[in-house]
Amino acid sequence: MRGPFEYIGKELRAGIDWAGGISLLLGRSMARGVRRPWGIYDIFSQIIALGIRSLPLSTLMGVFVGMALTWQFGEALMGFGAKNAVGSAAALALVRELVPTLMALTIGAKIATGVTAELGSMKVSEQIDAIASLGADPLKKLVWPRLIASTVTLPLLNVYGNVLALIGGAFIADFVFDVPAEYFYETYIDELYPMDYISGLVKSFTFGLLVGLIGCYQGFQTKFGTEAVGISTTNTVVATSVAIIVFDFVLTTIFLPVG
Repeated sequence: MRGPFEYIGKELRAGIDWAGGISLLLGRSMARGVRRPWGIYDIFSQIIALGIRSLPLSTLMGVFVGMALTWQFGEALMGFGAKNAVGSAAALALVRELVPTLMALTIGAKIATGVTAELGSMKVSEQIDAIASLGADPLKKLVWPRLIASTVTLPLLNVYGNVLALIGGAFIADFVFDVPAEYFYETYIDELYPMDYISGLVKSFTFGLLVGLIGCYQGFQTKFGTEAVGISTTNTVVATSVAIIVFDFVLTTIFLPVG
């Protein structure tokens, strides 16, 4: 029985070490990043690299998530003779949950793995050590711009995805279930309250921060060797997905208390 307990203990210790490393990276990056110069050019460069280049995937995700969910709700509501309520049913599920979470799982994983691969390659080729030897701070130069860019990018993509999900849902409601797009839009908007939008944005903000942190941390933790970057990138996908799902549950319990 010693083997399983040792394995569980090692995994728990590794998880605690990983969480501690992530926390230290966040604290040090925030402490050094707010100092002048703020690296505005680097931040906007990363926003373009991480955000603008993710627009095609965001467009595809937003439209088809809205269409698929509206179709599912429409089919379910037709059995009760309430297909006209499809807009109200789809609104809460899309804005509160599906759009921010699915955007984070797909686009966030794309951003995190890209950051890990880039920083991991720099670590293996000793470019990070070269930056430090020249007197620059690697956290200030490399981590801070990517952290801010990912935190800003995902909420903006979430808003963009919500608009596209609404358009895709209205299309399905009109052409499949004969619910006018104007009526779908009215019921969709009427069902939502400011807190629904706020909860979705808070989730996207949190997911963006997690994506940037995990991507940078895994990149800096890349070991030397031909397979190191691939291993770090794979670990980033797993860590990002698990962190997003866990924090999604935590934030849902905060914004949607029972009763």
